[in-house]
Amino acid sequence: LDVVAENWDALVWGNYEAVMPLVWLRKYGIKCLYQPYYCQQLGIFSNAILSPQVMKQFPERAAKEFPYMEINLQPEAAIVADQFNFKEKKNLLLPLNKEYPQIQKGYSANHRRNIAKAHKAVLKFSEDVQLKPFQKFYLENIHRQAEGFEAKHERIFRKLSQVILTGDKGKIFAAVNAEGKIFAAVMFLFNQNRIINITSSTSVAGRQHGASHFLFDHVIRKFAGARIVLDFEGSSVPSIARFYEGFGSEPEIFYS
Repeated sequence: LDVVAENWDALVWGNYEAVMPLVWLRKYGIKCLYQPYYCQQLGIFSNAILSPQVMKQFPERAAKEFPYMEINLQPEAAIVADQFNFKEKKNLLLPLNKEYPQIQKGYSANHRRNIAKAHKAVLKFSEDVQLKPFQKFYLENIHRQAEGFEAKHERIFRKLSQVILTGDKGKIFAAVNAEGKIFAAVMFLFNQNRIINITSSTSVAGRQHGASHFLFDHVIRKFAGARIVLDFEGSSVPSIARFYEGFGSEPEIFYS
């Protein structure tokens, strides 16, 4: 949050028995809660299961401080969703606790074709991607206008990727050609029993050769059989959702 948020505070219940981060900025002089870039959802966090009576106090209290709120709350907010004007959003998850051949059976026919295309192009899976080449590749291939990607988001991306990598909180994986040129790359955050897709990117050549399909297939192959979940972090964009669903992922509802 220190990296991605312009400002943040928190609502605290008791002796930190529950905490709700509040990411905010001022717009036209008004304090607004917003969802920061590279952060799909926040919400009310606790080691205990909270009652609806306790959980509903958090958004109610936040509304007294912030006249405008546009934020995403995690799936646990379901117990108070009917008491607020929440909208459902879809995240996609793939449990990796089965062996790879079993997981692969859930792939779509289109994904199988694209993975075969990548093998035909002799792409390779790389775990030895340095931070600077990854940052350069990502910034060269992101669709800035379509994604509303501004200069401030580039600064956040550079700092966040550095913090994740130097803090040993995640890893970069890539699909490269025979000369080592990156065709697709992804940065994951490792957290407890999840590997979280923070951001990924593909070049034009990568799209032509099924590089993203190949890359995620290898990540799945690498972690298959472990008691972890691959969190695709998306998506509300239909084309991106179809891509993640093609690996056999399951929907998880969170709230806006």
